[in-house]
Amino acid sequence: MTSLKFGRLEWFPAQRRLLVDGDPTEIGARAFDLLSTLIEHRDRVVGKDELLRRVWQGVIVEENNLTVQVAALRKVVGAGAIATVPGRGYRWAAPLSEPEAEAAGPSGATPGPRPTISVLPFANPGGDPQEEYLADGLAEDIAAGLARSPWLFVIAQDSARTFRDSALPPTELCRRLGAHYLVRGSVRRAGGRLRVSAELLHGQNAEVLLAERYDRPADDLFALQDELTERIVATVVPLFLKHEGTKATARGTRELRHWELLMRARWHYWRSSRSHLAEARRLLAEALARRPEDVAALSMLAFCLATEVWSGWSADAKATAIEAQRLAQRAVALDDRDPFAHFTLGVALAGFGLLDRAIAEQRLALELYPHFAAAAGELGRLLAFAGETAEARLWTRRAMAASPTEPRVSLWLFGLAIADFVDGDFTAAARHAAQAVAHRPDWFFNHYLLAASHACAAEPEAARAALAEGEHLLPGYNVTAMRVGHPFRHDAPRERYIQALKDLGWKG
Repeated sequence: MTSLKFGRLEWFPAQRRLLVDGDPTEIGARAFDLLSTLIEHRDRVVGKDELLRRVWQGVIVEENNLTVQVAALRKVVGAGAIATVPGRGYRWAAPLSEPEAEAAGPSGATPGPRPTISVLPFANPGGDPQEEYLADGLAEDIAAGLARSPWLFVIAQDSARTFRDSALPPTELCRRLGAHYLVRGSVRRAGGRLRVSAELLHGQNAEVLLAERYDRPADDLFALQDELTERIVATVVPLFLKHEGTKATARGTRELRHWELLMRARWHYWRSSRSHLAEARRLLAEALARRPEDVAALSMLAFCLATEVWSGWSADAKATAIEAQRLAQRAVALDDRDPFAHFTLGVALAGFGLLDRAIAEQRLALELYPHFAAAAGELGRLLAFAGETAEARLWTRRAMAASPTEPRVSLWLFGLAIADFVDGDFTAAARHAAQAVAHRPDWFFNHYLLAASHACAAEPEAARAALAEGEHLLPGYNVTAMRVGHPFRHDAPRERYIQALKDLGWKG
């Protein structure tokens, strides 16, 4: 048993979470322990002394504390769910059932909630009241930033603040907060500079997934708070997704739940081979068979199809591109506040050469989720193809500064190289293309860009070597597929790009 349902609520004991209509509801650690004790011993009356012992764990408190907790809990679960047995104690009275298997799920696996994350108040070792304000403000801004990600549920700060300066180990903090992941840190002043540390931990085993330290001048605390919030949020989300993807791939296929199907699909997508892309599509099709209107699965499948088109892997590129756009538009229609859906629709529209609409979708994604580094990087790439190279560089460098661990870094370097190529600075284009290759040597288009840049910079030997590598990675790549993946707004840079490759002997 992983969970039990009663009415509109679902109780997840191992994860210490209570959902109402599928969404987390915030109850305190004592209230959750009380709820769990009553449900686990629902076959009998639980005495008041036993409840006090189990819930307060040896701390001596008055019986009135139990009465208060029961009253508060009844407001959440319903007055009839907890029966009072006069003179004895309390008994769980609501009917309980195990959730039904997901629709069309051959394994019968039940849908689990998405992982939660809690941001603890940042420590202030120096005790300076000014740093206390910054530490609290930074933690609150990070929590607010993470909450705007479509991938995360964030525990309310009111709950996290109850564990300020707690000496409990991370695993116990996560258990009491009902969180899978924990962000914690500290703020310390040294002369005219501030040192901020931040950690991301996995609650199951206290594994440290991120440990960063930032040293900044302390002359503008508001600007510093904004900068560090963006950097930490944009770093935490891709690391969290990477860790979830790695966990999902380690599980047996028959055990996969909807969330794990999504994470496993992401893992396969970023392997970047044709076979991995096909497996990602299969997993997403299974996820949609279980939940046909899941926005994340629709968006991810649209992204896979768009990749298939610009890679030249689709047997019918036009039909595949149309389907990618349809899925992305469906995702946006289902939730027009989902930034990942708008991001994906922008990617799909770019494949049709609809640059202005694609750019508008990325700007909207950033309005909805300002710390969305992937959207900032994609906006920069599209602006480079549109010839708006100055703004392209601003957005691309912002993405790279905010999220250096993002798997799309190579694509952002590719965007900088395109901006250089459009501006006619072919030496700079070759330098950025070489950096893109260094990050992802398995991405064929990086080698094609490097070849074209070297050719235009009058470096034929290096150009031919780069083209040979690109053709080795993707034989048969042609002009039609290239035009989809390289949506230049103006004819001159596009024709220069294609002609440079043809002069090297490319037969596309």
